[in-house]
Amino acid sequence: MNCLAGIVNFILYVVNVVFLVIGILLIVLGSIMLSHINQFTGVANLIDTNTIPICITVLGVLIFVISFFGCCGIFKQSTCMTGTYATMIFILFILELVLTCWVFVNRSAFVRDMTALVNTVWDENTAANDYPMGVLELAFNCCGDISYLDYGNQTIPGTCCGNTNRTATCSSDVYVFKQGCSEKMTEFWEDNTNIIRWSGLGICIFELIVFLLAGALTNCMRQSNSGRNVS
Repeated sequence: MNCLAGIVNFILYVVNVVFLVIGILLIVLGSIMLSHINQFTGVANLIDTNTIPICITVLGVLIFVISFFGCCGIFKQSTCMTGTYATMIFILFILELVLTCWVFVNRSAFVRDMTALVNTVWDENTAANDYPMGVLELAFNCCGDISYLDYGNQTIPGTCCGNTNRTATCSSDVYVFKQGCSEKMTEFWEDNTNIIRWSGLGICIFELIVFLLAGALTNCMRQSNSGRNVS
C-alpha cells in the first residue's frame, strides 16, 4: 500500500506542476485577449465580449492557486492540506463543467456576438476612434466588414494589405481576394469554440480522475497517521 501511495504521490505532484504552468498560461492568454479587445475604446458594446477573457483569466488564477496548494500538501504529506486540495479540485471540476456546458449551449450566440462586434467596430471606424477596424484587418488578414467594397469610393487602407501604416498604398491584387472581417471573425471563433468546448470536456474528465486520486491519497495519509498514533 505504501508503494501505491508513493506512486500516487508522484503522479499528483507532477500533475500539479503541469497545472501550475497551465494556470500561468491561462492567465497570460486571458490578459492578452482582454488587452486586445480593450483597444477598441470607441465601441460601447465591448462589455459582453469581455466575459470569456475574464472567465479564462479567473480560471487560470484558480488553477494556479489550487495547484500550488496541492503541491504544498503533497510535499508536506499533510492530510488536512491534501484533503482540502481534493475538495478544491472537486469544486473546480464542477465550475469547469458548468463553463464547458455554457460554451456548448451558447456557442452559436457567442459567434453571433463576435460577428456583431465586427459590425459595430466598422460603424465606429472613424479618425476620432483611431480607425479600430485596422486592428481586425491586421489580426485576421481581412478587409472591410463584408468585403473591400465596403470602403466604396474611399482609399483602401494599408491595413488591408497587412501594412501597419493605414496610409500606405494597398495594391488591388491583394485586397480584392480577401474575405471580409465578419466572415473571418466567424470562422475564427467557430474553430476556437470547438477547441475550447472539447478541451474543456477533456479537462473535466481529467480533473475528476485527479479528485479520485487525491481522495485516495488523503485516505492513505489518514490511515498511515492513525497507524503511527496507535504504535
